[in-house]
Amino acid sequence: MIKLIATDMDGTWLNDDKDYDRELFKREFQEMRKRDIKFVVASGNQYANLMTRFPDVVDQIYFVAENGALVAQGKQILHVDALSDDLYQTLLKITDEYDYPAIVMGLVSAYVKKSNNPAYVQEMKKYVEHLEVVDSFDEIDDRIFKISLTVPEDKMPVVLEQLKQKYPEIGFVSGAADSIDMQTKGMNKAVGLEYLSKKLGIKPGEMVAFGDSGNDVGMLKYAGRSYATATALKEAKMAADQIIGSSNENAVQKEILRLLDLD
Repeated sequence: MIKLIATDMDGTWLNDDKDYDRELFKREFQEMRKRDIKFVVASGNQYANLMTRFPDVVDQIYFVAENGALVAQGKQILHVDALSDDLYQTLLKITDEYDYPAIVMGLVSAYVKKSNNPAYVQEMKKYVEHLEVVDSFDEIDDRIFKISLTVPEDKMPVVLEQLKQKYPEIGFVSGAADSIDMQTKGMNKAVGLEYLSKKLGIKPGEMVAFGDSGNDVGMLKYAGRSYATATALKEAKMAADQIIGSSNENAVQKEILRLLDLD
């Protein structure tokens, strides 16, 4: 029996226009509520940004944000797992070592440097609701979850492996085809789902998960049933039980309808 459905956002639930079939969601969410199936938005993105995606039902769903480092029920934060000061300083050194644009994700806001290309800053605004432009990351006073590097797609796999080899004590995953998330080793969306499993009394075998990137692998392996989209990265497809269509085809929503016997 399905008791929880968790889905990634970018590349999984959201189409290229950063939207989804809202009427279809209304229909399937009503059915999930009737059956007491929990709906979980599980993303590497900022919590504040994720809440804007579901304005009509925000208080009725759960969030696993920042790759599992923040768990919330509606507008109530349930759990936060921030970086240690030492780890944060190490990640800052990496951003200096690798000359790629970086965004720091914190509890209050996300942060980018003034020295970044304005086009990069505008692109990041698609993924975060609160964004501050700072002269230096050293001036940030916040609880930090992760730092993400934006790396050209053709270089991302190589850089990712280099980082894993050079810093085995740090957790590195592909947040997308052109980004690398850096945070506490072992931190991933499965950690957030495990927290909800204990809090809600729902077993992993009673969960369904959808994803498309390296930061979804832990969640896809943790859930009893898992799906990767057609455009997913190789590691996500290997971790999933089944491959479905793309986010531009509303494949996740259609699969949920099938799982609920509504199609």
